[in-house]
Amino acid sequence: MFLDIIRRTIAVVILKVTGIFVGGSAIGLQLWQAAGMAAIAGVMDVAQELSRSYLADGKLDPKELDAAFGKIAAKESSDKETKS
Repeated sequence: MFLDIIRRTIAVVILKVTGIFVGGSAIGLQLWQAAGMAAIAGVMDVAQELSRSYLADGKLDPKELDAAFGKIAAKESSDKETKS
């Protein structure tokens, strides 16, 4: 389960990178700074969703992981559609 969380978190960071690179370049950030911001934002999104799931019943099961990461994916998709 831990490796699943790690892999999914990396996927969230990759989703974040595209939006943050564009925003970061608009304000003059270097590539590594924008990537760092994307990584932090992605990890924090995952931590928030997993914390919400854990607080609900004191455990994390695969169904809750799917729901948490599904919310993040849906949020990222809707954010990209509104930016286009």
